[in-house]
Amino acid sequence: MTVSQILRTYGKRFRQIQNLYSNGVNGRCAIGVIMSYYGWGGRDDSDAAELLLAALVELKDAGIDEGLLIDLNDSGYTFDEIADYLDRVEK
Repeated sequence: MTVSQILRTYGKRFRQIQNLYSNGVNGRCAIGVIMSYYGWGGRDDSDAAELLLAALVELKDAGIDEGLLIDLNDSGYTFDEIADYLDRVEK
């Protein structure tokens, strides 16, 4: 799946939050959704660093700057709006 597809489909499982990867329950930011796609349960545990790395590699391979993704999420863009933006800049 592409990053935009992950955000559109997998993001529906979570309530979107800002400034944190996860609220420890059901809230995720955009990068937190990608981490969860790779198996992260949303808590700071031994798997968090490995799954953050997997998410960052996915972003790098897709040519997406993680800082941009964070800025879009934290400025109020929904997961669908972020996905739309990524689809537009990919073309």
